[in-house]
Amino acid sequence: MRKKRPARAVRRRGGPLALTALAAMAATLVVPTTAWAAEENITPDADAVTASTSDENGPGNAVDGDLTTRWSGEGDGAWLRLDLGSTATVSEVKLAVHQGADRRNVFELQYWDGSGWVTVHEGETSGTGTGLESFTFDPVETSRMRYLGHGYEGDGEGDWNSLTEVEVWGTPGEDDDGGGGAELPSRVLDLSDWKVTLPTGDDGDPTEIYQPELDEFAHDPYFRVGDSGDTVRFRAPVNGVTTGGSSYPRSELREMEPGGGDEIEWSSTSGTHTMTVREAFTHLPEERPHVVGAQIHGGDDDVTVIRLEGSELWITEGDTRHHHLITDDYELGTVFEVSYVVSDGEIEVYYNGELETTLDHSDSTNYFKAGAYTQANCGNSSPCDEDNYGEVEIHELTVTHQDEDQSGDGTEAAVRHGWGTPLPVSDEFDYEGPVDPERWAVPSGEFGGTEGCWEGHAGNGRRCAKNSVVEDGVLTITGEENGDTGWLRQRYDAQYGRWEIRSRSRNTGPEGGLYHPLHLIWPTSEERLEDGEYDWVEYTDPDADCVSAWMHYPDSPSDEKEHFEHCPVDMTEWHNFAFEWTPDEVVGYVDGEEWFRMADGADSSRGDIQDMPSGHLNIQLDNFTGESGLRPAEFEVGWVRVYE
Repeated sequence: MRKKRPARAVRRRGGPLALTALAAMAATLVVPTTAWAAEENITPDADAVTASTSDENGPGNAVDGDLTTRWSGEGDGAWLRLDLGSTATVSEVKLAVHQGADRRNVFELQYWDGSGWVTVHEGETSGTGTGLESFTFDPVETSRMRYLGHGYEGDGEGDWNSLTEVEVWGTPGEDDDGGGGAELPSRVLDLSDWKVTLPTGDDGDPTEIYQPELDEFAHDPYFRVGDSGDTVRFRAPVNGVTTGGSSYPRSELREMEPGGGDEIEWSSTSGTHTMTVREAFTHLPEERPHVVGAQIHGGDDDVTVIRLEGSELWITEGDTRHHHLITDDYELGTVFEVSYVVSDGEIEVYYNGELETTLDHSDSTNYFKAGAYTQANCGNSSPCDEDNYGEVEIHELTVTHQDEDQSGDGTEAAVRHGWGTPLPVSDEFDYEGPVDPERWAVPSGEFGGTEGCWEGHAGNGRRCAKNSVVEDGVLTITGEENGDTGWLRQRYDAQYGRWEIRSRSRNTGPEGGLYHPLHLIWPTSEERLEDGEYDWVEYTDPDADCVSAWMHYPDSPSDEKEHFEHCPVDMTEWHNFAFEWTPDEVVGYVDGEEWFRMADGADSSRGDIQDMPSGHLNIQLDNFTGESGLRPAEFEVGWVRVYE
């Protein structure tokens, strides 16, 4: 079976507001201002509106023109995204709130700047009515807008985010050679850590543009925003200027050190290095229709490249031009995604999520490149002029480097499979004391006379906030001899997502009943027989040498479930455990390697396994024994990372 590299998660900026900021905002009424320079309603149709989570009130309801329908998503950080189809100038968003006469929604308005989400307005709705309210801001050029919700104040408070209507107002982009609105490549791609080489300048000395000049640079026709407004076009003619070490012209990005000042080099045997690029070949030169679209370069020569020859798309290895054929019927303009994942002396090359080949490579002078590197010149391609060229359009480009400590010895599923940047709700535990209350809920109440304690699992002992503490970069959940233990719920509910946790456990006492460590997705509804439960890490002894998973089907009154076991895994040592949940399947990973995969499975006693409506991450050290006689234990977590 071919290895699957799941779809990459989108990087975003801006997360949930701090609790102190929320408290301050609750004391101040935000009065919507009158719209200015809002020329027309450019709200997209329902099929271009998505959400991070929703109940039965789906995202399309927010743009149907009907104030009696709504989108509702639970959780601090739930979002509603509107894809505009092309780059537009946006200066106003109108919101209508469910129960808006009693509730003040707390929210941020964000736009996509090509590499992340940027907040342009934060505040509250008025709480005085259910009609549309206008929120204006300095005009921005973007192809996507997002409502990021932080619950509501007013008639009580809660973490539901409910909108009956959303409208986006501004000026639509024009579909012309100017790129539809965005004028600079840096507004489409994050070029902070790159330089560009162009097929212009003196012979053997082509033009190179570095940061910070690159942020304000474009060149027509060789390096510019594409007609759609959300791509960057790279073009290199056969008669273009070449570098001293090549006879072929290029319009190509070269990876640099952070900030773009110096050329980077990294080792293929230390840490993990990943580049993911979504691109399309859009034009080939005559006679020799060969173009390179992405590559890893080392020292004085390329290591491996993605190379199109006519309709044949190849992965090369060193001087072996035809190492691995991806497809022999590529059509110009077809967008694809390629990822290089480099670690432990190996290069894994993925195409549209599938592992195509693994190359052995050991070198310390590597760097990534992407763009159009035309493999033709005036000696083998005619006519010899600027109208004979190779061209590539890049839609998205991300690069990550993680050293051995950060990456868990190169064994993160997120890095290996290109999941992108973690969401703000993730936690590196780089603080001291109780867990961050913005990210985690802990037990409350006074069960047994101690503040912050609940009754334990199935009535056994207690779950207490005091038993979850962060120190020296590690969260430790402690299980005591008397049955007191810890429990955490992440403040993020969603349908679908990806979670990865670095953890280990151990018994710290000589004898007694054993604690039960778990990482699980628990249904938002609290009704696991109705909505399912995903126990993707579960084992019955902190000193175990195997890991188990129990996948509970939704719509299953008899609690139908599947059990998986993976051995050997020394659970007293650090490992990276990951879980992927998509509309099609659920997948588990240990140290970056898949160990179970499930899809569908419905019958008369159960629903499809992946159909939980909404859920959240819990980390638990469960007491299955009672109020005394337990063997003390610790469940340690190095970090928790969440991806869209």
